[in-house]
Formats: sequence, structure tokens, C-alpha cells
Amino acid sequence: MTVVVISLICVVLIVLSTRAIGVDPQRFIDGWSDLGNLLTRMTPIKPPNPATIAKPVLDTLMIAVAGTALATVFALPLGFLAATNTAPFPAVRTVARAIILGARAIPDLVYALIFVRVLGVGVLPGVLAIAVYSTGMIGKLFADAIEEVDPRAPQAIDAVGASRPQAIAAGVVPQVIPSFVATVLYRLDMNVAASAVLGFVGAGGIGFELYNTLRTLQYQRGIGIALVVIVLVVVVERTSAVIRSKIVGHDLVRPARRRARKERVSPVQRVPAASAPAVPWTRSRLLRVLTVGVAISLIVTSFSGLNIGPGTLVKALPDLFGGLGAFFPPDFASVWEQLPTAMLETLAIAVTATTLATFLSLPVAFLAARTISPHPAVYHVARVIIVLARGLPPLVLALVFISAFGLGPFAGVIALALSSVGLTAKLMADAVEHVGVGPGAALRSVGATRTQQAAGAVLPQVAPSFVATVLFTLDSTIRSSTIVGIVGAGGVGFLTYQSVQTLEFRTTSAVLIVVFMTVFAVERASDAIRKRIL
Repeated sequence: MTVVVISLICVVLIVLSTRAIGVDPQRFIDGWSDLGNLLTRMTPIKPPNPATIAKPVLDTLMIAVAGTALATVFALPLGFLAATNTAPFPAVRTVARAIILGARAIPDLVYALIFVRVLGVGVLPGVLAIAVYSTGMIGKLFADAIEEVDPRAPQAIDAVGASRPQAIAAGVVPQVIPSFVATVLYRLDMNVAASAVLGFVGAGGIGFELYNTLRTLQYQRGIGIALVVIVLVVVVERTSAVIRSKIVGHDLVRPARRRARKERVSPVQRVPAASAPAVPWTRSRLLRVLTVGVAISLIVTSFSGLNIGPGTLVKALPDLFGGLGAFFPPDFASVWEQLPTAMLETLAIAVTATTLATFLSLPVAFLAARTISPHPAVYHVARVIIVLARGLPPLVLALVFISAFGLGPFAGVIALALSSVGLTAKLMADAVEHVGVGPGAALRSVGATRTQQAAGAVLPQVAPSFVATVLFTLDSTIRSSTIVGIVGAGGVGFLTYQSVQTLEFRTTSAVLIVVFMTVFAVERASDAIRKRIL
């Protein structure tokens, strides 16, 4: 009964949202015709001059690396303080969770917009924007990973008289290192895509070049720069995936029996401590050491290349805190008449975009699942589509679709839906690949077609995971919908941009508080739905 009620509520929300946005078939037809004309004007593509594009590309990469490094440093203590099994007191956990939620409730581009007005144009606001937002994202995943560890190891260490820090260091940290490494690498992927558009608001990187070309209607050159951004994101994503598979895979924590078999030593054999041999330099250990060395070198090179050192960060703190003081107290009165309508429009954009992204992702996900894809060639094509879709920044798509569909939320919906397909389809495809093979084999043995196997054996198993993925996409599109409004694609983003540009910072803080409360409410509702359905 609960599932039926929730489903009906979702249908009503989708219908109301599409009507509020003004989605209708005729508008699609007219808009796609205009989009076709726009694409014609984008050809032939003019590749950017390597000499002029090299530095912005390097700046983009270095901003992502430096911001991710700072976020990791901030997120580590927050993750342990926010986890139920490692927080010293419940009140501390509540405060840490609030900081994490607050950091990730506001999109990185909005942080960049604010930091540029406070600190000035340059790469430092971009690094700080990436760092603050990523602290929230990484901190949440760190805390979740810590809460999922096997409690027996820290309990055993605690039982022999170890202090709480010792029990955490010896019993918790070794279990969460693989998850931590995977989280940081995954966040770096996302930050490269994010840093590619920070230049839209003056926070450095290749986004500044891209925005100038699109703003001045140099579409042929703009699409060339956009392709550079996509290639950059795809290369970093593939490189990160390879590193994750090598470092976070089976070689990171090799089972005792496998290690013993390889070294020709019985797993139950005991070696006296006094005669214990040194740990051998195996291939996996050497790979981990080299990876750590390369990571440290990249971080140092990034900060050095951006001319950001400890002194730079310390000197920026007085200006940062002094500038942020202008945001308080928030002025709700100045924007109260516009804010409710803008926030409802933002939610309508997010719901409609999530619905469209889900419908587009479903066929791609089933074709991209190795276990049920009809042909290896189809599988590889679907995976390429997913990777390319993940490299499309929603802000760039919003600018393109505004040219075709005009200003307003309709263009924002199309942009957010297409940019969400990559991650949504990937999560769905991964879920399909991990289903049990028994039900499908049983249907196949009685002559069921591939479609019947998917409907009767796969869908029932992946439905809970699909629901979680859709809720995650909704959560993500709500944040992204506050970004596309900056370029005129509807929602509360335009109010944020306008208030910052006119130096009405107290109005900005009022808008951001409402955004935070909305994100918090949606996240709590999503958690409740997951618990009910899953």
C-alpha cells in the first residue's frame, strides 16, 4: 500500500512539474528545428589553437587536483566525527553532519561566484569553491564507509585495553582505506568536469574561454573548445577508473590464503616476531607506493603551478571572512515575493529533468550491461555514450539549448536531463550487471526471449537499486538546477547571480538558506522513501 501511495504522489508531482515548465510536444518539435539550424551554424568545427588553450586546460586540471586535495584534508576528520561508530558524542556527530550537508547543499559554481566577488577574479576562488563543495560530498561518503565497517576488529582491539584512537586507527582505518581511495578518485573525476565551467564566473580554467566564445556567438570555435573539455573529462575519468581497479581492487587487501599460496607459506603457519621477515616488495605494493608518490607530486605541482601556497591561503582568510560578513544578516524581505516562485520553478525543473533522464537512461543502461547486452559491439557503443554524456557540463548544454528554445526553464530541463543521463545510466547498468543469474537462466531454459528475461528476471531484482538511483539523480539535479539559472535557464539560480552581481549579498544569503533548507528536506524525504521501498 505504501508503494502505491508513493507512486501516485510521484506521478502527480511529475504532471504538475511538466505543466509548470510548459512541456508540450509542439514546443519540442519547434525547438529541435531551431536546434538543427544552430548545429548547422556550429560547423565546420574550428579546433582551438593549442598555444592559447594549453594553459587554460592545465589550469583546469590543477584547480581540480588542488581543490580535491584540500577537500580530502578537510573531509577526513569530518568523516570520522560524523560516523556513528567513531564520533565521540552524539552532539559532535550532529554538528559534523550539519557541516557536511551545508557544504554540499550549495553547488560549486555558486561558491565560485561568491568567492570571485569577495577575493577577485582568478584561480584561488575556483580552488576554494571546489574544496568547499567537495568537502561535503567526500565527507558524507567517508562517514558512510566508516559506519559500514565490520565492528569486530575495533571491538577486539578495544577489549585488550587499547584507547579509542588506537582502536579506530588499527580496527577501522585499514578497512576503509580502499573506499576512501575510490571516493577521492571518483570526486576528482567530477571536479575536473566542474572546474571546466568555473571560468564562466571568472574563477579560472578553460571555462572562461568557452564562455567568451559562446557569448559572442562564435559557435564554431566554441564547439571546438567544448570538445576539448569533453576529451579532458573522458581521459581523466578513464585514467581514474584504471587506477581504481589497480589500487582499490583485489591487490590492495589481498586475502591471507591467496598471499600464503603465492609465497608458498601455510596460512596457519606462525613466524616468531623476532625472526619475522621484512615485507617483500611485491608488484602491488610497488604500484601503491608509486601511485602515492605520483599523487603527492601532482598535488605539489598543482599548487605551485597555480601560485597558491600556505601563505596565499593564510593571507586570503581575512579577506574571505571579512567579505563573507557582508552576507549577514540575511535579507529575506528584499526577495520574498520572488523567492517562493523561483524555488518552486527550480523543483519543477529538477523533477521534470529527472523524469526525462530516467526514461533516456533505461534503454542505455540495459544495452550497457555486459550480462544482457545483445552484442559486444552494442555494449561498447552504449558505454561510450555513457562516458560522453558524463563529460557534458550542464551549463554548456544550457547555453546551447537557450539558443534553440529561448530563455526559461524549458531549456534548463533539456540540459539537465541530457547531462544526467551519463551517471544515471552508468549506475543502472552496474546494478544490472550485479544481479543473480539464476532467475534469468531458469527463464532461458524454458525458451524465454531476451526481452522476457529482462522483464521477468532482471527488473524485479534491480528495481530497488533503480529507485535509489532515481532519487540520487533527483538530489543531484536540484543542486544543478540552481546553476543553470545563472545563464537564464530558469529557477533560483538567476536570483543568486543577480544578487551577487549587484552586491546585494544579504539577499544572496537569504536565497542560499532557502536552497539549503530545500535540499535538506528533499534528502530527508529521499531517505524515508528508500527505507520504505528498499
